[in-house]
Amino acid sequence: MSFPSIIMIDPSQEAAELARFALWRAGLHCDFRACSDLSAARRCLLQGRRQADGIVPSLILLESEMECGEGLELLRELRASKHLCCAPVVVFPSYETEGERDALAAGATEYLPKPVDGEHYARCVVEMVERWCDLSEAAAPLAEDVMAEALADLPGHPQRRREDGQPRGRRSH
Repeated sequence: MSFPSIIMIDPSQEAAELARFALWRAGLHCDFRACSDLSAARRCLLQGRRQADGIVPSLILLESEMECGEGLELLRELRASKHLCCAPVVVFPSYETEGERDALAAGATEYLPKPVDGEHYARCVVEMVERWCDLSEAAAPLAEDVMAEALADLPGHPQRRREDGQPRGRRSH
């Protein structure tokens, strides 16, 4: 089972977590990764090409106003890459600037300023994923074994708590 791979390149951890939450709340199962700076984004996207892993993200959300506007320079690098030249990239700036023309010239698939309202922002992220990704498997309910495997390493998962199976009131520590 392969889920759509979403890469969000944004210095705001809150923006990335809200996007992750929006996808979860919409019931869309995605491989979501957030990169908070350009060097992490380059490692995530461009080193995969060098390692020939063949994985192309289903969608890249790029904050163009990063590190003195170098977000568009990363976009140009992605478009120059044989591996990532066709991946959809939505330039998703925090402020409505006059950067649409520059973003489209650099190779953006779409330019969409982030909504200020949190609910509208969440809806916007879900709509972008629905527009640009193949959701045939992302919207399907997860099989129990897939869900159990995904949750097995989390500390709060019931399979990993020692006190499970003991009568209430008699928990060992």
